[in-house]
Amino acid sequence: MASAHGVSCHSFRTNSGDTEHYIVIATPAQLSLARQIDALGQRYAEVRQTLRLPPDSAVFRRLYVSDAVNQAALVRDSSLYREPLDRPVAVSMVQQPPLSGAKVTMLAYHVDSATPLCKARAPSGDLLLYRGDLRHLWSTQLCTSTTEAPNSAAEQPRDVFKRLIGAVQVQGGTLADNCVRTWIYVKDMDLFYQDMVAARTVLVQQHGLTRDTHYLASTGIEDACGHHCDVVLMDTYSIIGLATEQVSYECL
Repeated sequence: MASAHGVSCHSFRTNSGDTEHYIVIATPAQLSLARQIDALGQRYAEVRQTLRLPPDSAVFRRLYVSDAVNQAALVRDSSLYREPLDRPVAVSMVQQPPLSGAKVTMLAYHVDSATPLCKARAPSGDLLLYRGDLRHLWSTQLCTSTTEAPNSAAEQPRDVFKRLIGAVQVQGGTLADNCVRTWIYVKDMDLFYQDMVAARTVLVQQHGLTRDTHYLASTGIEDACGHHCDVVLMDTYSIIGLATEQVSYECL
């Protein structure tokens, strides 16, 4: 689907015959936040209808907002963030002001399969997607959720990774073998990024991730969480059941 009316979609057919859709939706910048959320929901419904996507095909959504602290409550109360219990979706909200000047935009990932997707909430609250012998674990909005005096930028990554490691271990996996992707958002990059990197390096080394083995594919970028005192926010993607030969790593 070509980009039109604030909607852009890129689709890829897999070897199994399923189709993966990556949908980006923008909103008119001149509207209020409430009306932008409504417009986003309407455009989202229209593109799903155009692509003939079943209701349970949604796997992941990331909402980009311009002011997370002041906009989070309204966004979380919308259908873009919430889902019925029988159709769980991994949802993330990050403060990265859209270039258009809008208050909110969205990236959505859908899998259109000949058979209904089997999804469930893991004990950690994260999304589990069952595909054959693999379990795809989407962990989103990993932060300390602190509203009081913040931990240091070195302590927060440890707390956040501890949540991820626990969620993966409950599924019988490990950080080194099963986590394949992280998105780490850091408030005030100039001040806190180096502390975050130093803390992350020590932590991953403790779990067998070194220059001699491999590192996680990762993005580190500036963001602000919906909690005043959070410095670090993280989304991750892990695959439980991966065989070693299914993964290759770039040489450093």
